[in-house]
Amino acid sequence: MTPRTVGVEEEFLLVGATTGEPVPLGPRLAADAADPDIRTEFKQEQVEITSRPCSSMAELARDLDRLRRRVGELAAARDGLVVASGTWPGAHDPVPTESERFTRIAHEFGHLAEHQLTCGTHVHVSVSSPEEGIVALDGIRPWLSVLTALTANSPFWQGRDTGHASFRSVVLSQLPTAGPTQVWNDVDTYRRAATQIIDVGGAFDEGMLYYDARLSARYPTVEVRVTDVCPDPGVAVAVAALCRALVTTMAEGSGRRSDLPTSTLRAAAWRAARHGLADRLVDPATGDLVTAALAVESLLRATRESLEAVGDLALVRETVDRVVREGGAARRQRGEVDPAAPAPGLRSFLVGGRGD
Repeated sequence: MTPRTVGVEEEFLLVGATTGEPVPLGPRLAADAADPDIRTEFKQEQVEITSRPCSSMAELARDLDRLRRRVGELAAARDGLVVASGTWPGAHDPVPTESERFTRIAHEFGHLAEHQLTCGTHVHVSVSSPEEGIVALDGIRPWLSVLTALTANSPFWQGRDTGHASFRSVVLSQLPTAGPTQVWNDVDTYRRAATQIIDVGGAFDEGMLYYDARLSARYPTVEVRVTDVCPDPGVAVAVAALCRALVTTMAEGSGRRSDLPTSTLRAAAWRAARHGLADRLVDPATGDLVTAALAVESLLRATRESLEAVGDLALVRETVDRVVREGGAARRQRGEVDPAAPAPGLRSFLVGGRGD
């Protein structure tokens, strides 16, 4: 089997090394980098890195390490730190990045956009055509909530413990195009739905279709968007491997499609965001409530053949078992962060050679 290529986009928070609070360094870091793989994001307290398309997980790990270290160096040169958290734990009013597009988004979506300081990981998996992409999207949709649970890393919002493991997911779910989607069946249905959403003002273009997974507006890929940013780059790589295996399994017809209704998928997504790995999740194969460990095991069973075919099974198995055993990043955040402190602190969530 020729492996599909995988690319990863990671969004990070930028924090003052002295103050311990978010700082609007993003545009300056992007200018300093002069590298298209290091970019600004919606808020100036963020920076995004974009890996190359990679055929192996070892190649992807090297590229993410290179980019993480580079943004860490750029931030340090401006007395800043780079933090991998899906939300900032403390109270903060983020600064919008100045661009025509971001200004329009801020105007149209008001308060939803004003406080939208969230960081995720987006995984792009290559497909041969939009038609193949639609087959993959229809097949992977029930399994995405398990990825949310594995990567949940945003328990705090505006200085409070939200009771959720991934409050980033909850914040994003308020946007009109976010969340699980229907079964598309064909490209025409997907495109017609996109056109209707744009026509009624729910999005400006296909780049604002914030579905859990979508056809990328820029690349010949399926883009999976459900995961919080991962402090451990090894977890990011394992998630990318799982995304590739899901797309491969469903696009190439070796997986059984689970036609759970969108309403059930919304409930499954909420449970994953609410509990992470700390409570029961929806088993995508059956729709039943099971332990988090069993839901993860169901995902591994569904993707095992595709993982084995490209040599990723051992890496994914070891990483996922560790994450389940330790309880995930949200649990770790709760153990070390006081969100009400003047500088809430996320020292073990630093990236760029300081924390990973």
